[in-house]
This record gives sequence, structure tokens and C-alpha cells, in this order.
Amino acid sequence: MTRKDALILMAKAPLPGQVKTRLCPPFTKTGAAALYACLLEDTAAEMARLSRVRRYLFYSPPGSGRLFRGGPFSGFEPLPQSGKDLGQRMDAAFETVFARGATRAVLVGADCPALSTRLVAAAFRELASSAGAVFGPTDDGGFYLIALSSHAPSLLRAVAWGTGAVLSEVTLRCRAATLPYSLLPSRFDIDTADDVASLSRWARTRSSPACPRTRRWLTSRGGG
Repeated sequence: MTRKDALILMAKAPLPGQVKTRLCPPFTKTGAAALYACLLEDTAAEMARLSRVRRYLFYSPPGSGRLFRGGPFSGFEPLPQSGKDLGQRMDAAFETVFARGATRAVLVGADCPALSTRLVAAAFRELASSAGAVFGPTDDGGFYLIALSSHAPSLLRAVAWGTGAVLSEVTLRCRAATLPYSLLPSRFDIDTADDVASLSRWARTRSSPACPRTRRWLTSRGGG
């Protein structure tokens, strides 16, 4: 990895009723927001372990940048998200970092506690070899990571987000554009109460990534 490699973390302010709403019920809005805050801070801390990479945090909603200036976010440059839907916001983030001189970029969210620096480093290696795009698949048909070697706006716009066909649709676009892509190992992300149950099982059997805040949240509710 080099200083021309960019790591993008897409983040939302952890406000009750604004994040992880599919967890409610059975969780309260406050409890769901607390879990998201733990996932986000743990992801930032894990990504801070990457060396020789420029780290950007694209935040939402507008005006919440002050929430991402200290602690595990201190190594990230905070920038506001722009765009009406997830695809537009991710595309705008890629466009921004490539315009700032990045030659490779990896974008992640805060939904996958099993996301490690090792997986991100693998994505950068794939881009450095022959891949134009790299995806980290999730069990629900989406992805926890997308990496690009150049800005590719046709990949992410007007995708049916929130469905089980997201990854298949985007990789189909790669094939149509003759853009070579590769896949990382599959992981789970956190969207529903069933996913939290999977998280509890994962935490009992895996020690890495560390995810200390998320593990404490599980323990505090008797699920660790």
C-alpha cells in the first residue's frame, strides 16, 4: 500500500431512530443506535491500523462532522456525504478521493464487525494486480467492501439497494463494462435481530478483529 491508496469509511451520526432501524423491534431506537456507535468506532479503530493509506470518513447527515474528529476517528479526514441514495453517496466519495490523487480506493461501512485490515489489504493487492474492482460479499447478497482502481460511476448508480440482488447486479455491470473484478471471502453484516444473534455466536468463537466496544455491548445485554 502507498500514500496514493485511499480508505473510505462511510459513516452516519449514531442518532436514535436514524440508524439500524431494522433492529427495532426488538431493540429500542436508543439500543440500536448504541450498537451502531460501537460498530462504527470499532471499524474506525481497526482501519486506523492500516499504514501508508490516506483515510477519509464521509459522514451523514450534514453538520455532523464534529462527531467524527476525535478518538478512533482522529486519523480520518471528515468530509460530508453527497447524493440522494446509497449508490450516489458511494459514487461521490470515490469521485472525491480519485480527484484528490488516489490511484486505488477501498470503501467500507460500519455494518461488518468481521471486517479486518487483512481483508482491506487483500483488496488493495487485488487492485494492484489485475482487478479493476473488488467486492467483499455479505451473506444477504450485498457487500461489506467495494474497491476500485478508478472512478466507475456506472457501477453504483440506480442499483436496487436493500435487496438480495445487489452484488449480482453490480458484478453484472462489471462484466458488461469488461471491468475485471475479484471477490473476497464472504462475511455477515448487521441489519436485523437475527444478525445480532449471529454476532453473538461470532464473538464467542472469534477473537479477531478485536471489536472491543461491540463485544462490551453484547456483554452488557447478556449476549457476549
